[in-house]
Amino acid sequence: MPGSLLVVIAYILLAVFLVVFVYRTYSIAKLPVHLRWELAPIPHEKGKSHYGGSYFEEFEWWTKPREKSLVNEATYMFQEILFLKSLWEHNRKLWWFSFPFHFGMYVLIAAGGLLVIGTVLSLLGVTDSALAGLGVVVGPVAAVGFVLGGIGAIGLLFKRMTDARLKAFTTPMGLFNLVLLLAVFATGIYSFLALDGFADNVSEFVGAVFTANTALATSGVLATHLVLALVFMAYLPFTQMMHFMAKYFTYHQVRWNDTPLQVGGKMEQEVQKLLQQPMTWSAPHINADGKKNWVDIATAEVGK
Repeated sequence: MPGSLLVVIAYILLAVFLVVFVYRTYSIAKLPVHLRWELAPIPHEKGKSHYGGSYFEEFEWWTKPREKSLVNEATYMFQEILFLKSLWEHNRKLWWFSFPFHFGMYVLIAAGGLLVIGTVLSLLGVTDSALAGLGVVVGPVAAVGFVLGGIGAIGLLFKRMTDARLKAFTTPMGLFNLVLLLAVFATGIYSFLALDGFADNVSEFVGAVFTANTALATSGVLATHLVLALVFMAYLPFTQMMHFMAKYFTYHQVRWNDTPLQVGGKMEQEVQKLLQQPMTWSAPHINADGKKNWVDIATAEVGK
């Protein structure tokens, strides 16, 4: 593939990823206030989360200052994000494939980050032994990520096609997502094994993207891997794989949001605004006509 075409493809697909990712993240962040769960324990409860307690158990809790522990919250997030702690506890059979799948991607993200940093420093004229050593390390690290991700993807495909519980809600898109990622992992490890200086070749591509160097010369093997990786990035924000971003809001604005509603506060204003929305439910016992709002329905007398 001509280097000029590869660079243009990179610009287009990266632009699609950035625009759609930002848009969908903003859309999630602007969703209406959630239905409060008020479930315990919540990791940031200082001195109470370890036994499942809550500040609600305190006598006249509303008169006392709330104490939070960011350390406890960060510890929980670290275990959940890196080691899939909840999956280990509730579905260990799936964890054995899901963990290497996710951890492999984390390793690849780390390797890609190091590669970008090294490339940028090189473009800025920083050349020393540390940068040379970085190129030596990045290749094997990426290979580990490809292998782990590939093992996880194959295992998850097998589980989704054979486990009756998973088959019930496995969609064609879900299977396609795994196949696409497996192709990225497979072409990645093949490129690493087939090319001398895999990291250097990828670094040249990254440098060409930063500098719009259309004179880039890339082997067909690596070009295939890079295009598949870029296609995956552009495709990702359109799918349920955005759960990695949505999960932040699920935890911090739904599961862990235990901030009490205060008169005149931001949350009360949001709730009051939502209560003014008209209801159009078709259930006859609701008696919604598209004009009555939530307050009207909730305060109406029940017909006999």
